[in-house]
Amino acid sequence: MSAVCHRCGGTKALPLVPCPFCNVIPKGDERPVAWLFSSAHLDESELKLASERIRLGETPDPSQSLRALAARNLQPTRNNQTLTPRQQIGLIALNVGLTPLSGLAVWWGLSATRPRAAHQALRITVPVMIVFSAVWIGLIVTRLFG
Repeated sequence: MSAVCHRCGGTKALPLVPCPFCNVIPKGDERPVAWLFSSAHLDESELKLASERIRLGETPDPSQSLRALAARNLQPTRNNQTLTPRQQIGLIALNVGLTPLSGLAVWWGLSATRPRAAHQALRITVPVMIVFSAVWIGLIVTRLFG
């Protein structure tokens, strides 16, 4: 990725890093504007033209719709993928073969990045936990009182 500084028109590697020419670090409302002047939004010829125009003294003033587009692209994305059938079978085997705590670990690990997959992992793990708990309680009760 490459970018053009929205203040001086200098080239830099990424849009949100400090400019090596003017030392400006895009902060706050400048971050979406800085993203607009990157190869994620413009091609190389457009970046070159933008650099020349900024160096000639033009001040970038993108529209609200462009700023909104940039703000959406700067937000971290959440992956809404579900578990594949093979992963679901593996999780069931992991829960039954080892312990339901492994299913809870999978749920916790996926909860921040893949919320739908985490929900699936929990829906698979909770019934296994209930069955295991009932079996263990049954064994303990029969040992103590039977």
